[in-house]
Amino acid sequence: MEMNHVLLSLVGITGCALLLATLMREIQLPAAIAYIVTGVLVGPTGLGLVSDRELLTHMGELGVIMLMFFIGMEVSLPRLIAGWRIAVLGTAAQIIVSVLVCMLVATLFDWPWRTGVLFGFIVSMSSTAVVLTMLKDSGELEHPFGQNALGVLLMQDMAIVPMMIVIGLMGGGAEGDAGSGMGTAIQLVGGAALVAAAVWLMRTPGWSIPDWLKRGVERRVMLGLLLCFAAASLTSLLGLSAPFGAFLAGMLLHASDQADWVEEHLRSLYIVFVAIFFLSVGMLVDARFVIEHWPLMLGLTVAVLVLNSGINSLVLRALGESWPVALLTGGVLGQIGEFSFLMASMGLSLGLMDDTLHRITMAVIALSLMLSPLWMMGIKSLIRRGLIES
Repeated sequence: MEMNHVLLSLVGITGCALLLATLMREIQLPAAIAYIVTGVLVGPTGLGLVSDRELLTHMGELGVIMLMFFIGMEVSLPRLIAGWRIAVLGTAAQIIVSVLVCMLVATLFDWPWRTGVLFGFIVSMSSTAVVLTMLKDSGELEHPFGQNALGVLLMQDMAIVPMMIVIGLMGGGAEGDAGSGMGTAIQLVGGAALVAAAVWLMRTPGWSIPDWLKRGVERRVMLGLLLCFAAASLTSLLGLSAPFGAFLAGMLLHASDQADWVEEHLRSLYIVFVAIFFLSVGMLVDARFVIEHWPLMLGLTVAVLVLNSGINSLVLRALGESWPVALLTGGVLGQIGEFSFLMASMGLSLGLMDDTLHRITMAVIALSLMLSPLWMMGIKSLIRRGLIES
């Protein structure tokens, strides 16, 4: 009976996802929206077909890792380095402005300044999975605004480490801890060494994977998975973002002209795991809570999209980008990212926010992810003609 229940749940989830994905494609919306809506429908606050959200979340994290692995296989190192100014300065300015705005809001609502800093960090993080999926599906990753978004997302992934340290300090969990200082040093030194080694390999011509390891479909599939998850595990052990390690591995394959066969044999797994990630996002939405407070939820979500898009657009314009490119980049980065779920949970455990504020935050993050493709389509419809003419 237990197996029958699992199979029936799997049939219901897959059928619902297929039906909604087909519908979304017919009205020219990304399949990601279909998967998120499916997650809301089948999750604990919906039909209850899935109750183990933690398992699905872990599987979804594998989807983000594979997404970054595939993105890395499409990225040229010289082009990425050429955009360092937008990535480094733009990300730093965007985070600082977001924190200042949220601290001002905290002052207006008489919240502690630490809560304002926490929300500044949460709001400033965009979604690597959602943004890069949209850019890949639309074929716009190589466009100027797509490259800008990629650079900013990579810097945000690297910024998660110091953000976590600051949140821990604000919560009193790391004061006077010598081990914490040693861990930070390992993160910084290990991360710098790993990036330097990867860049050196990318710039070294002629290296390749031995042919005997690539003979047969089975070996190629297992080798591709090993490269992806081993690199992710290495950066995770260093306290860095696991998807960042997978991205470096993908770039190494691109530099060695090995990317084609890896992508060919792993694409099916990649589609499945990325879909699971979006399902897990939908399951984080407390449908009943959102329905009961829908004006507040909708208003906060739109406010976040406007704030993030506005800050990113103004920063990029100040760094010399044209208005159309700045607005497109700002629009695609408008949502709140998956790492913000982790920071919100950390803020709750450290007493930087209460349970009600945490539920609101989790719902707004998930809703911003859900509405992000629609938001981006609206911005494109307003300025695409101007971008073509420029």
